[in-house]
Amino acid sequence: MPIIKLCRGEFIRPWAAEAAPTFKVKIEQHTMSTTDFSFGIEFLGPVILADPFRPERAEWPPAPSRVYAALIAATCEHRLGEAVLAAVRTLEGNAPAITASAASPYTPHQLAVRTAHRFNFSLLMPEPEISPASPVVAYHWRVPETAVDGIAQAVRCLSHVGRGESLVLGHVYPPGTAPAPNWVPDRQGSRRLRVPTPGRFEVLERDYQRGRATVLVEPAIAYRSVGDGPETTEGHGPWGELIALRVDRGDIRSAALLANGLRTAVLSILGNGAHPQIHGHECRDHVAWLALPNVGGLHGDGRVLGVGVLPPKHFDPEADRQLRLALLQVREIPFRSGFAQVSLPTQTVATLRHSTWAQPSKRWASATPVVLEHKVGADASRAIAQAIQRSGYPRPVKVWANVVPSLLGAVHAAETASRKHNGLPRRHAIVEFAEPIKGPLLVGGERYFGLGLFRPIARTISDAEFAGGSRSLEAPELLE
Repeated sequence: MPIIKLCRGEFIRPWAAEAAPTFKVKIEQHTMSTTDFSFGIEFLGPVILADPFRPERAEWPPAPSRVYAALIAATCEHRLGEAVLAAVRTLEGNAPAITASAASPYTPHQLAVRTAHRFNFSLLMPEPEISPASPVVAYHWRVPETAVDGIAQAVRCLSHVGRGESLVLGHVYPPGTAPAPNWVPDRQGSRRLRVPTPGRFEVLERDYQRGRATVLVEPAIAYRSVGDGPETTEGHGPWGELIALRVDRGDIRSAALLANGLRTAVLSILGNGAHPQIHGHECRDHVAWLALPNVGGLHGDGRVLGVGVLPPKHFDPEADRQLRLALLQVREIPFRSGFAQVSLPTQTVATLRHSTWAQPSKRWASATPVVLEHKVGADASRAIAQAIQRSGYPRPVKVWANVVPSLLGAVHAAETASRKHNGLPRRHAIVEFAEPIKGPLLVGGERYFGLGLFRPIARTISDAEFAGGSRSLEAPELLE
């Protein structure tokens, strides 16, 4: 009898003597009626779930795709059979409603990364832990009636979700006894959670064979908290979660060129089939391409540590899938007369974190200059305030504008290369809003290529400083 390797389990013998040497299952087409199926998972100890979009932050509620992967693993490890696996795979392509309590995070500790069967203490990844008010999370899926029994078997065999430390018990709710969902898919929602797409099982199997996870492939859709009603957009910008890659060369002067190089590389992979929200033609609600410079604090030096993509808040799931698959294939991007090498980040470098650029704040300082859309003369502050409004944010109550930057590592506005040589004015700025604004804050005519990128700052700035452009603005305290 052949020995086969399953998704995440041990080497075990197959449950049938005629089993093939690889674990492949064909899903039958279900033409019969569907039904609501609800099950719960109860966490028995620490809840350690890192958000893949922001690894320093805990993910809550646990993403449906994470739970789906746990069900696949349980099916394989307990040898439940091909029929059960086919039933579990009917969850692909569906976004469930979720019931989850509120949760508060612990301060994340760090864990050494295991590489080549050894622990590498030079590569530390965060291990964020969260404390939910209730340890039970319920998922409400619409499934074929014939798949209910198979999925129920897999649920009862669950041992953990996410890391091995996050032990769980799974149970199925009898009809009519499941709690009401309080998280539902909604394009207007602000919480983005990954869902299992068709073909997710093949990705999990391939990842196991390679010994590493595909971290960018899964699309995330927006969820809304039912108890809060429709979420407002006040205080929130037009962007979703930053997706970042490491880059091996470049400085802040060439930020727009690096951003354009990433776009060129992605579109060369996607070809004519690229989604309009990716290529941006005849579509106003499209992605922005960024270079991520090391600026601010005591050690800002202007080096570009990464490149990234900011999807719009209302990003089509198919565009999300295309983008993440393409980014997985990018190894180099055209830059000046050669290429810059890019790779997936192995450490949570602050510059590559979404929270670095998105933490809510009243005060923000430009890392790259704002490209204004017309000649402004001495009225640059007013033009920047208008540009911020046109970019989808509230109008700031104070604006300080200058060609000289306030963040360490940023450069004079005239030194930053632009994709277009149109002679439009550029200005650095510090802005203050009446209420905290959630970023990223990206402003001006070249914002889709990373110019006009701001960082949140903490220090209160006096009216005299705004009015006079005090040199004390040279080192504002950053929000970390």
